[in-house]
Amino acid sequence: MISTRTPEPDASLRRVRRDAALICLAGAVVALGAMGGRPDGALGVLAGGALMAVSYSAIRGGVDAAIRRAAPRLEDGASAQSSASRAAGWAAFRFIARYGVIAVLAWVVLVPLRAHPLGVFAGVTAPVLAIGIEALRLAARSRPNGRK
Repeated sequence: MISTRTPEPDASLRRVRRDAALICLAGAVVALGAMGGRPDGALGVLAGGALMAVSYSAIRGGVDAAIRRAAPRLEDGASAQSSASRAAGWAAFRFIARYGVIAVLAWVVLVPLRAHPLGVFAGVTAPVLAIGIEALRLAARSRPNGRK
């Protein structure tokens, strides 16, 4: 998956991102072999993974911005209300614009680039598989030593 602006502070999320990228790469190699060397399946897998990375970055950016806005500010009442109103409008615009960009990217991947739709589906599900793998890792770590 594509790197975000700042390093991921949570080790579990870093592993999920790494695993999703590795799953996408492995899926692209499998798709290339399964389709007799035609690149549309592999392109679909890689593009689907990239779409999920963009989506993750958009969600993370929105959450980070919301956390920053929630921090207490030292402004007077009228100015703070006006500022909060403008900030809320800008946040709504950015939220819609982010998903608009993702929709346009998905269209570009499927129509002009002619990536295989099943490859795209495989790419966008790679993070789900990576999350499942991380859940199994965490469950195995929390299991008492004597029980299996």
